[in-house]
Amino acid sequence: MIRIALLTLLIAYLSAYAWKDWFRSACWLVLLMAIFQHPDMPKAVGGIPGLNHWNFLFINTVLSWLSNRKKQKLTWDMPRIINTLLLIYSLFIFISVIRYFSDHSGVTELYEAMGRVAPGGISAVNEYLFNCFKWVLPGIIIFDGCRSRKQYNFAVIMLAMMFVLLALQVVKAMKLGSLTMGGDALQIKALKIISDSVGFHRVNVSMMMSGAFWAVFCLKELVTTKYYWLLILPSCLVIFLAMALTGGRTGYGTWAILGIFYCLFKWRKYLLIAPFIVLAITMFAPSSVERLLQGFTPEESIEIAETNFEDGGVDMYSVTSGRVFVWPLVWDSILEAPLFGYGREAMQNTGITLQIKQDYGEGESFPHPHNAYLQWIQDNGFVGAFPVFLLYLIFVKYSWSLFRDNSEKIYVVTGAVSLALLLAFLIASTGSQTFYPREGAVGMWVAIGLLLRVHVEREKMKKYGKSNLINS
Repeated sequence: MIRIALLTLLIAYLSAYAWKDWFRSACWLVLLMAIFQHPDMPKAVGGIPGLNHWNFLFINTVLSWLSNRKKQKLTWDMPRIINTLLLIYSLFIFISVIRYFSDHSGVTELYEAMGRVAPGGISAVNEYLFNCFKWVLPGIIIFDGCRSRKQYNFAVIMLAMMFVLLALQVVKAMKLGSLTMGGDALQIKALKIISDSVGFHRVNVSMMMSGAFWAVFCLKELVTTKYYWLLILPSCLVIFLAMALTGGRTGYGTWAILGIFYCLFKWRKYLLIAPFIVLAITMFAPSSVERLLQGFTPEESIEIAETNFEDGGVDMYSVTSGRVFVWPLVWDSILEAPLFGYGREAMQNTGITLQIKQDYGEGESFPHPHNAYLQWIQDNGFVGAFPVFLLYLIFVKYSWSLFRDNSEKIYVVTGAVSLALLLAFLIASTGSQTFYPREGAVGMWVAIGLLLRVHVEREKMKKYGKSNLINS
């Protein structure tokens, strides 16, 4: 109760302060994401569903931003192509929800078979529509308000602290001893403990931590050697431990891919210590290694002969956690409606989820394709996929351009941070995630907001030779 009381006082203060400085309140929203999903967090204020502490601060921040930005004479200078693609992105999210409400008979049939009530009414609108925009808005607000180096530093610090605070909760809940468990045991424990104690699904945490490690590591370019040893490295260690404790194989692979990428293109000297890092992981976190290699040994799941490639010793069912059975079904349905798809929750609405349950048993649960690319195409067709995928491609292009620009450290750091979180999301999207923005993507969207701001300010530097963000 004391913690909730203190949190309530903090939210009340920040909500009032938001009318003085909406930018800093938006940054606080980012930090508070680390505890927003915690089971102890109140789900309602004054008995109003959905009006929790985070949402209360969010409402005040957004209203202050909308009412005060014109008084501060801020110009909206986001690149035109990004404005257009974001608008189209939003439009397809809206249309997908309209299509869901026009016909969700397949979803109703699925939920009736499970003895539950299908999502509908206000709860569906809130989850499928409002929340999608809510998780993006802090990044948009930070883009609009970040006009000085002091504001930039504050936003980056709060973003890094959010990841570190979330990682500390995971480590506390899972305990370091879990790293010595078997791979399957680690996965099962993480699935229950992380969701119950932290509030985020272990797969989402794994994705977030794999990108956060390198995002925080890249901040070393902005700090002195003292702070590198006292803050950056300890933070990276905590984030790495949290990632290892999730048992998320995609996160492990993504972390390694990003590490190789950054070492090859920026910090090659760290390649020399890579063998020692691999050795340390093998010695102190054997469960992570076992989990990563699950399915690549011939003795696992030998009863599934059709997916066991004996010559190579690769069990594709285990490697993909059953996705190898699902993706062909999803792709076939996409080919039947390739242009515009089926609307939100297409996999459930087309009967694929129910078919899998009937064919493979209740233990196989695939409410979505477990592939963000297939999910978006199935819901919105290739017409809806092109502008959205193009938008993310442009984000990656901007990030790469800044990352390779050594003229200012702020360019390198911003490009590296956004690239880490973007690539972590895009790689993880091959086996999970979703292009419908949700809680786990808030950090990425904040990084995108900072990316766009620094991109715009670099263009000003090239054109006018000055920028408050770069010169200050």
